[in-house]
Amino acid sequence: MKRSNLEEKILETATELFATHGFVKASIRDIAKQVGGSNSCLYVYFKNKDEILFRIITDVGAELIRELETVINKHADPVECLQQMIFTQVLFSMNAAKKMKIYMEELYQLPPPFKQKALNQHRQIYDLYYEKIYELEKRGLLCPQIDKVVLTFGIFANMNWVYRWLNPGGRLSTEEVARHMIAMLLRSILKNPPF
Repeated sequence: MKRSNLEEKILETATELFATHGFVKASIRDIAKQVGGSNSCLYVYFKNKDEILFRIITDVGAELIRELETVINKHADPVECLQQMIFTQVLFSMNAAKKMKIYMEELYQLPPPFKQKALNQHRQIYDLYYEKIYELEKRGLLCPQIDKVVLTFGIFANMNWVYRWLNPGGRLSTEEVARHMIAMLLRSILKNPPF
């Protein structure tokens, strides 16, 4: 279903406000004012502020899943695929930094049914990485004695907060930082890293 221009503008405005001020401090009135409409115009598209937050979170999650699935379908070699998944997610996180901030930091604000759906989406992303780690183990490429669950969460710990600390105009480009992260991770988990 195609979104209307106003619906898109509401989501973009809410993203900006939630990322800047936080979900709790940004009001429906603030969003409506910046969109240039009344509070009631927002209710044509969304029941409440929770639903706006849910849409931002699930939209960015769905987009990330599509990007990762594209990488997985393109790369049969599990080492190359994991490298490209990490590279893609780091770049995605920086290109969608405000959305990722909301995705990571505001999920807990969702009411239980929305929260559970968003967490299920997080689980889908986890599963994509876990399956790749499992494939590395199955092929005998993974260092022995590494717990796959800990490893998968460790990869996330390295990637998920990059939008908070990486300065896009800093000494290293986003791509260079992604390559350094990949090298660091793969050197620590593979028997014969490609570096």
